[in-house]
Amino acid sequence: MVWRLAMLFALITTLGCFSGRPDLDFGNVHGKVTLQGKPLADATVRFQPESGRPSYGKTNQAGEYTLNFMGKEWGALVGKHQVAITTEDRIENPETGEARWQPEILPPKYNTQTELAAVVESGENEIDFTLDEMKKGAKRP
Repeated sequence: MVWRLAMLFALITTLGCFSGRPDLDFGNVHGKVTLQGKPLADATVRFQPESGRPSYGKTNQAGEYTLNFMGKEWGALVGKHQVAITTEDRIENPETGEARWQPEILPPKYNTQTELAAVVESGENEIDFTLDEMKKGAKRP
């Protein structure tokens, strides 16, 4: 009987750990990404904190993004972040299911060797990125 109660307690405790928002400080983050003065659509924006999990967002046709933490609308951890923006992705048409590969048009200084950084504070954060160059030989989709 004691063993069953202990197992039930362990199960309830474990389920409780995954049911809600983590006990961390978050800030809501949204913004706009432009490339050479025009909105950059279908780019992935990653905020990587100094320690902890990153947050991700995808730009829409207007270049606007909103960050998600672990797939939830919690934003990003409060603090300093290294930011990477990439266009390389597999894009699927939701109506037809047909997929196409979108190549990287941004130079490494915006993604694999990023020079971008941001600070996330508690509350609302509007963080825009104005990118001024494309990868040599790349063309906008």
